[in-house]
This record gives sequence, C-alpha cells and structure tokens, in this order.
Amino acid sequence: MEASPQAILYLTASIEAIAAQEFDYVIAGGETAGLVLAARLSEDPSVTVCVLEAGGNNLNEPEILIPHRMNLGNPRVDWGFKTVPQLYADNTVAPWSRGKGLGGSSALNMCLYQRPPSFDLDAIGRLGNPGWNWDRFLEYAKKSETFQLPTPEEAEKYHFYTNPEHHGTSGPLRAGFRSSSTECSLLFQKTLNNLGIEMQKDHMGGKLCGTWVDPATIDKETGSRSYAANAYYAPNASRENLKVLIGALVHKVTFSSIRLNEDVQATGVAFIYDGKPFEVKARKEVIVSGGALKSPQILELSGVGDPEILKPLGLDVHVELPGVGTNLQEHNAIVTAFELTESDRWVTRDAVQFNPDLAAEQLALYRSTGEGLYSISRGVIAFSPLKTLNPKAAEHMIASIEAKIREQKDPALREQWALQLEAMKDNDVPDCEFIGSPNYVPTAHPPNIKKKYFSVSGLHNRALSRGTIHITSTNPVDHADIDPRSFEQDEDMVMMLEIMKFMRKLPETEPFKSMVAKELSPGPECVTEQDMRTYIKKYLKSSWHTAGTCSMLPRDKNGVVDNRLKVYGTTNLRVVDLSVIPLHFMAHTQATVYALAEQAADIIKGVI
Repeated sequence: MEASPQAILYLTASIEAIAAQEFDYVIAGGETAGLVLAARLSEDPSVTVCVLEAGGNNLNEPEILIPHRMNLGNPRVDWGFKTVPQLYADNTVAPWSRGKGLGGSSALNMCLYQRPPSFDLDAIGRLGNPGWNWDRFLEYAKKSETFQLPTPEEAEKYHFYTNPEHHGTSGPLRAGFRSSSTECSLLFQKTLNNLGIEMQKDHMGGKLCGTWVDPATIDKETGSRSYAANAYYAPNASRENLKVLIGALVHKVTFSSIRLNEDVQATGVAFIYDGKPFEVKARKEVIVSGGALKSPQILELSGVGDPEILKPLGLDVHVELPGVGTNLQEHNAIVTAFELTESDRWVTRDAVQFNPDLAAEQLALYRSTGEGLYSISRGVIAFSPLKTLNPKAAEHMIASIEAKIREQKDPALREQWALQLEAMKDNDVPDCEFIGSPNYVPTAHPPNIKKKYFSVSGLHNRALSRGTIHITSTNPVDHADIDPRSFEQDEDMVMMLEIMKFMRKLPETEPFKSMVAKELSPGPECVTEQDMRTYIKKYLKSSWHTAGTCSMLPRDKNGVVDNRLKVYGTTNLRVVDLSVIPLHFMAHTQATVYALAEQAADIIKGVI
C-alpha cells in the first residue's frame, strides 16, 4: 500500500537511525538508480538497506510534480554544476544541471521517455560486457514501467503511436502520452516528413529513425510527474528494513586494512550531516549511485582512481584505476527559435512563461482538471541519420572518422570509434535528434513577450570527443572539475553545423514556412559557416545526459567496473548509474537508467 502524503514527510530516517549502524547494503546516492535499487533490494524483509542522499525529500512538491514547472538553476533541487572553460569552444563555461534530492534528475528532467536503438545496447555487450544487450534491456525496461496506452482516437488525432508489445503493464513507473499535441507541433512534424524524416510508429522497439510525439513519465490518471521518488520509494517507504537519510552528503567509501587476494573490501560510507562527520557500516556491499558527475568524485575521494590525480591531494591510493573520471560523453545541443505568425491558431506555452497571472490561472486549471497549457505535450521528436540531412556530408564524415581511427593509438578509444562509425554507416541507426517545442527556449536573443514561438533543439548524440571529471580538493563539498572537451574532435562541430543547417531549412519548407514570421535565433546576423561555428560554441547546451565516467569496460581498456558492475580491485563495491555506460546511446537517458538499475538489482540478488 502506498504511504499517504502526510506520512511520507516523516518516513525518511533520523541521523540516530543511521550513524554507526550496520546495514546489509549501503547505497551512496538516492537518485534515480539508487532508489530503484533500494526498492528492489528491500523486497526481502531479511535484507537491510540504507540510502544516503545529499538533497532533500521533495516529495509532493508542485514544482516537481507538475510538468513544465522547470526547476533548473534552483539550488535546492539542482546541484548547479558548471564546466571548466572549454578550450575548443571559445572558453565557454556551460551550466550542467543535475537533480539534487530524492529521485535525482528524474525529479528535474523534462519527462521525455524513450529507449535507445538496439544497436547501441548491443554495442555495450560487444565492448566486453556479456549479459548487456537489447533483449536483456527490453526485459528490464518493461519490468520498470506501467505504460498507459492512448485511446485509438487520441493516437489518430495527436499521432500518439506506440506498440503495446514493447511496454510493461505492472511496473512502478507510470509513463504514457500527455493530453494533447498542439497544431504547430503536428505541422512541424509534417515538415519533417517533407524533408525526408518519416513517421515512426514503434520507436520503443529498438528502431528510432523517424519522427513521433514522445511519451512522458507522467501519470495520466493524476497528471503528475512519475519519478523514482514517488514510483519506487514512496510506496515502500514504510518498510522497516529500508532507511533513507536525506541531507547526508557522501564523503567517501571506507575500506578494511586487510586485503583479500589483493582486493580491498568496502566496510561502509563516511558522510557529512548537518556539518558533522558520520559513518555507516555495510555488512555486504556498498553501492555508489551518485550519477555520472558525482560517482567518480566519490570514488576518487575514497582513494579509487588515477594515482596522478589522488597523490598530489594527499589521498591514499586503495585501488589504482586510471579510468575513473575519464571517457565522459555528453549529448550536445543547440537551439533555434522561431517567432510565429500572428494567429489565434497557435497554442503555445509562451503565455505561462511570460505572464505570471495567466500561469497561476492555468496552474489552477491543471490541478483541477488536468487540462490547459500545462497539459500540452513537450513536443515532437525526430531521430535521423546524417545521410538523410545531407548525403554528401555523411560521405565526408565517414571518410574523416575512418582516417581518425587509423591514427588513434588508444585501443579502447579506437574500438569505441569503430562502433560509432559502424552506426553511422547503418541507415537504420540515427546520428542526431531534433526536438520541437511549442514555446520559446532560451538562447541568443530574448523573446518579445507579446509574441508566440516555436523552438527546435538539435542534438548530436554520438560525439567523438571524450572528457573528464576529476577532483581538485579533498573536501566533498567542492565540486569536481567537469571538462567535456567539447569539439576537441572537429567532426563533432561539423555534425553540429549540419544539424543547424537542417533546422534553418525548416522555415523554408511547408507547412512550417506558413507558421513562421521570422527566425529569432541564431538570427539574421548569423550567415557564414564561421558565424555558425561561433554561435554553436557560444550557445552550446548540455542535454544533461552525461555518461561514461565509471565505464563498464575491461580493466586494461580503462574500465572501472566489470560486467557485474563491481569496481575492479574490490570485493564488494559497485557503481550503478549512467556513469557505467561505456559508449553513449542515441536516446534520452532516464528509461535506460531505470532498466539498468532493475538489471543491477537482479545481479546483486544473484538472480542473473
């Protein structure tokens, strides 16, 4: 039985229930994957589980539960990370938002819900990880969800297409389609069709090329966000064997001084609570689940990582793993914004962004009926190979990557690039993504609050550049240095240029052409290729999809965890979050994180 909203406020643990206590499993991080693990491992009443989360409870908060009430930049629920100045992007410093509090980024994201191509999931297994592939992923993806199917009328009217065979019917997470799609979104989709991107009616089945209206992690019955905290934790919060401590900043994993066959044994987790140091003991395992930006920091503070990073800070090296904090991969994004023609036909979300009084009115309407501007679908999604956008550019790109692979001396990176090249040569595997949003998305030029807008975000989801995240301090309060090395490989810039050129074709193509009054951003001053390069570097956005920083790879290829997610050189320390993905995939990440954590839970239980 699900705990009542009133009870939930009191179901997180006190420091007295955690400090100096011993649990079977201690999970460092109550984000998306961490709460999935906590729920699944505590299904056995004889197993005790402790979760440490630096942020707050945040359950039952309208700012989180109501879709489109974006909290990016709110320090209470957003870590507010930033990159170091980007050497290959004119020293731009980019914000990298991440969820802080129970549920992690599943409480902060845009609720978009999609699965990667089967090629990308199979590639993880091909990199030396038996048991990780599309078929296994689909099994656990279905286990995680209750997918609320549209009615036939909704599917036809709003293009809400999906295949019921690829969905779960009894999982904790609720997902489905929003109440409606706007006319301008559907006309945008028709324009994509006219530019060669066809309708895709089974995008959750491993084939992504095409365009569709994206499902969302929103409970259709309540209109509220469904996320790790209210889907996995809240219904199980009253379990006596599950304790969750909020406001607990993980410092490091502690280890026994006795080694077992040269491997170290984790004994617990040291953390900061109310400014004071504490420790909790682990009888069986410690599981680090801080996300791709926090997990490498926790490992390095624990003395697990590259000695060249750890020793200058005075840290003892318990396990020498140079791969910790490397292989960072991100989905890069750039936004174009278009002002729409004067017409009452265009229903957008701009009004609730620009008009506080109307926003309050629409919020009340949504709370009472589930209708109104807050019910509008996030928008239309499209995935495409570069060949569809520009066949000649695709030929040049393939030749360039082939030459780069021949020159690359790092065998691990060469192997990854070879798989990325294979994907690019496969016309059924996409290289880039477009998101159409019926509202102004912040970019170069400010909006006229009396106008309406349609924005298109272009994403390059298969970058060749690899970045790092490393600590520069032994203080767990200090953020690690995030350096994605954006555009270190010029092929990534060339891809973004092709993406931008395609987006700027939209207002030249019907029916989008009849919708648009003018291009707001990049704007008329952005003409030459050099202008576009400058714009891309200055206004580059993260998609908040970082992966790879604790990669599941063979140890001699800079791996951090094995195919059972156990950290090399340890007997009982695992990492479970997006950081273990060794080669990024072509999709938004939350559906994959839920499935990954479900599979990890069965690995830990010994089921598989």
